Amino acid sequence: MIPPTSDPFVHWIFDDFLPAELARAATVHFFGGDGPWTRREHLYCHAKRTRTEGLSPDTEAALVAMESPGMVAYLEAVTGITGLLVDRARFGGGQHVTAYGGRLGIHADFTHHPTTGWRRALNLLVYLNEGPGGALELWPPDMRACVTAVAPRFNRAVLFPTSPTSYHGHPWPLQHASRLSLAAYYYVAATPEDARLKTTH
Repeated sequence: MIPPTSDPFVHWIFDDFLPAELARAATVHFFGGDGPWTRREHLYCHAKRTRTEGLSPDTEAALVAMESPGMVAYLEAVTGITGLLVDRARFGGGQHVTAYGGRLGIHADFTHHPTTGWRRALNLLVYLNEGPGGALELWPPDMRACVTAVAPRFNRAVLFPTSPTSYHGHPWPLQHASRLSLAAYYYVAATPEDARLKTTH
């Protein structure tokens, strides 16, 4: 694990995050399986597809590892956030791919699960592409400029808390191969005092 930094908000970077054989197998079979893809096209999002089920066995195994009790305990120890909950429906998470020319504008994620009402506490992104481009940019609350750019290297994970001002994205159109990633989101029980973003902003 690369030591965490708070610029522009606290985040952790882990290289060689998943067991090497599991990460390699998940990448080789990334497009396997028969689950339906959801195409996402918005003002801030172009050429991105996601899916949460019907994945290849190897890709599913990688996501299950990210959702396991052992992983939850590890993330609690790293972040100091206790009582983490896993969304088995993987709302908004799962398998993500952004094609050549695609981009994801700088945004803050929704803060509460639409079904359970849980507050979203952590984002965990694991990159499986090996080509250049598509750096994850982290921006400050005033949105003046990118402060930190994280290259999406193969089997690199980025972890950060979800908040109304944890602005991130990859706003520049990809000029190389597709950007492949697995996303797991972790929640905690909500309180009335929580700041809320009902949808991605």
